[in-house]
Amino acid sequence: MRYICITGDILSSVQVNVRTTPFLVDELDKIVKAGYFRNRTEAVNEAIRLLVKRYELAKIKTRIESIREDTEKYPGLSDIVESIHSEEDK
Repeated sequence: MRYICITGDILSSVQVNVRTTPFLVDELDKIVKAGYFRNRTEAVNEAIRLLVKRYELAKIKTRIESIREDTEKYPGLSDIVESIHSEEDK
């Protein structure tokens, strides 16, 4: 196993040692070598940002689904308008 040191902004950074597989380190190095990032730190920090964003979006999606389920028990606007028109026609 290799260790990757994750650091952020030099002024306010925290070092974290991460144990990972040689395969993942090789893939990370390929991405850095291809020029997408200046170094491993930038690449790993971006991966962490994406992971955090993924979980934040999952929480939002869960909340939206909960709201949607709660509102399904109420009639839709079309049903209300149709009901009003039916009552007016009586």
